[in-house]
Amino acid sequence: MTEIVEETVFIPQISNTNQIHRQSHNNQHLKEFILWFVLLICLLLLAGPFAHHLSYSVATVKTRTIARHVFSEERALDYLINLTQYGSRVSNTRGNFDARDYLILQIKRICSMNKGDIQCELDLQNFTDSQHNQLQNILVRVSNSIDKSQNIPSLMLSAHYDSVEFSPGAADDGSGVVILLELLSNLINDLTIDFSNVHLIILFTNAEESGLQGALAFITNLRWRSNVRHFLNIDSVRCTEPANLMRTTSSQLVMDYSRVTRPRTNVILQKTSMWFRFNTDYDAFKYNGFRLGYEFGFYLDGYTYHTPLDHPSTFKQGVIQDLGENLVILVRNILLENNEQIADKYDPDPLIYFDILSRYLMIYKLSTSILIQQLLIILIIIIGIMRIILDHIYHRQQNFSCNDFHCIYFRFKNPLIIRIISIIIYSISNILSMIIGLLFSLLLACIVSIIQPASWYGNSTLAIFLFSLPCLIGFIIFRYLFDLLHRRILRKSSQNANEIHFDFEQKFSILIIYSLSMIISIYSNSQYFYITLVWSIFICPLYLILILIEFILHWKQIFEKNAHQLYLPLLISFFPLIHTTEIVNRILRIFIPFVSLRFSFGWIHRGNIIICSIVVIPTLFFLPILQRTKQFLRLLTVLLISLFIVLIVACIRQPFTKNHPNTFYAKHISESIYNAETSMNNSLDISLVSQQSSITVNTYHGLVLSPILDQFSIISAHKLYKEHVLVQQITNYRIRIQHALSYNIQILPLWNTEFTVQNQFDIPRKETIIDIALYSTISTFEINIKIQRCDINDSPFLLLITRLMPNIVLMGEGFCHAIDDDTTLIINR
Repeated sequence: MTEIVEETVFIPQISNTNQIHRQSHNNQHLKEFILWFVLLICLLLLAGPFAHHLSYSVATVKTRTIARHVFSEERALDYLINLTQYGSRVSNTRGNFDARDYLILQIKRICSMNKGDIQCELDLQNFTDSQHNQLQNILVRVSNSIDKSQNIPSLMLSAHYDSVEFSPGAADDGSGVVILLELLSNLINDLTIDFSNVHLIILFTNAEESGLQGALAFITNLRWRSNVRHFLNIDSVRCTEPANLMRTTSSQLVMDYSRVTRPRTNVILQKTSMWFRFNTDYDAFKYNGFRLGYEFGFYLDGYTYHTPLDHPSTFKQGVIQDLGENLVILVRNILLENNEQIADKYDPDPLIYFDILSRYLMIYKLSTSILIQQLLIILIIIIGIMRIILDHIYHRQQNFSCNDFHCIYFRFKNPLIIRIISIIIYSISNILSMIIGLLFSLLLACIVSIIQPASWYGNSTLAIFLFSLPCLIGFIIFRYLFDLLHRRILRKSSQNANEIHFDFEQKFSILIIYSLSMIISIYSNSQYFYITLVWSIFICPLYLILILIEFILHWKQIFEKNAHQLYLPLLISFFPLIHTTEIVNRILRIFIPFVSLRFSFGWIHRGNIIICSIVVIPTLFFLPILQRTKQFLRLLTVLLISLFIVLIVACIRQPFTKNHPNTFYAKHISESIYNAETSMNNSLDISLVSQQSSITVNTYHGLVLSPILDQFSIISAHKLYKEHVLVQQITNYRIRIQHALSYNIQILPLWNTEFTVQNQFDIPRKETIIDIALYSTISTFEINIKIQRCDINDSPFLLLITRLMPNIVLMGEGFCHAIDDDTTLIINR
């Protein structure tokens, strides 16, 4: 009886002890999770705002009174203010001609300050564009007046001085033009440069916006072309952040660029033009024999690209100074070193390069990247196999399974098989969880494209949170379900399954995931997968070290689990996290404005998927680290709350603002038809047959303008049609037409009509005189007169739209396109 009483007393004591132990265990896990989560937030803050501040800090602006050989942003902006006062500089318009005259005047003034042994040659290259307009490129060559050799190589710096309709073109490409003017002044006044080894050519091209026509004319016609060895092109979309080196013809040229004070570039930026399908003068030079070239540009936050908002007032102080100082260093080195080594056009062993917070340029060969990844893979395989074999040998030599009650050698009869199967299962679960996370993000992208298509517009940080959070949530949900299933299976084979841990198997499964990504990177043989090595070179050695430490402690019969295994992977991921966050943010700030421009061409769903992919794919490298915390439910709760807040912000915010306007294309066409018939006395009677006018708008959300235009017509008594063309006189088949003042006048006859425009070289003009030659058998013929203008004031309706809707701005094109007056003249003999 006494024994029974003792037994009944003993059982509750064990139960209470287990509860106390479990409660203590849970409290310890909660503390670890809180500390881990606080650490994660701190890392994100350092990788986000702090890294952004360092990366986008710019040089101190030099005043206009500083020495002439030192680059000064204030002097450059003086040029810009004068250049943009002419308004739009569409080729073959008054603004374009005035800008040309201004540049010629400034070049002559700068060259007048040169030293005695420096020679400046100014040349205006005439060419005809696709619309038969007579245009000009502006060139100046700086050489040594003593050395008359004709075979001296040249460095060419280029920018285009034309702009699109309605836009003053301050950034695109006024910024490039004024930087080159200031550079020309700096180099001419630099006593250390005599231009005896390398000549300098400054090229200001025209008609770049209408198909790179000025650059192509330079390539095909100019005598100076043959000596150009290096070229450097500048083009921009908006000057609110520092410029990047966007492209090079050969990655080897980055070695010279690495010497600048604040290098800003990334090998991934080489692909931007291909992704956007846009071309600059750089493309004309690159694909027509110029082998050594750079392209620099202000490509971030291009929300005012090709709009009237591209104004000097939008420039961020210091960005012109920043690029100017970098270019002075690069150009001086090329002019002084006379490096005759020609980089391989095909770049057999290309360089991988990226800047670290705009302070240092990391450069290494693609073959080096492949070698390091191969070594890491081999090391992972060797250490993994050796750990499993040594573990097995060690426990077989001991006549007991092991003293660690969490060890699988104590719990299972076939521990080696269990270990191998566990590694495979954990690896597959990691892959599946990453796929689920990716699918969650893509699903949200599709939903967002229906509810709020441009929710991320104007805010790259919102885009990062919007698409990375569902990826994390999908990963955690799958990991949590897998963990439940795994424990349920273990309970069937062993009691107290919760006490069994598979630390080695989980660590090694993470290494397998990184090994697979490195294998993909190796076989792609591409520079653009460098991010794989950036993560692998930090994460893989850490996990290998943890595996070795765990084995040593296990061999010494030390079974306490240290918290450093939870925190170290997070801490070691700081550098790859900060670099990944920065480059993703940079690419998004380039992509978002350009993707939204294509919404009107059916890119609503595609645009969201592109932005989602840019965010999620780099995020996948961070996901396996999250599984180190076993607090899946707590982490999932935090992530769901965060996503809910982000979704509310994304849905209720107004994406289009004054600084991030919605853009649209519009075309105001006025059409009129005149009929001229021969009367009884052989005179021609001219009558108006019809007049009509229309405005078409191309915008992604289907903005309907008809009610606005109708209401405006009723209130103001203005008609949509405004007469700009009037047939004044027809005598002996000489037609005199009066029309609005224009530089772009096209006369389009039928195939069986020959004519001569008597005053075709009078540009601009208000009157056009046409002499017509007819075949005797023709009784009726037509002539089409097209008058195109680039001043928005010529269309009160387009002007009204821009005034009434400040968050919607009109985009221009590289030729006069939006305002078009068409007149058809039908003559009956």
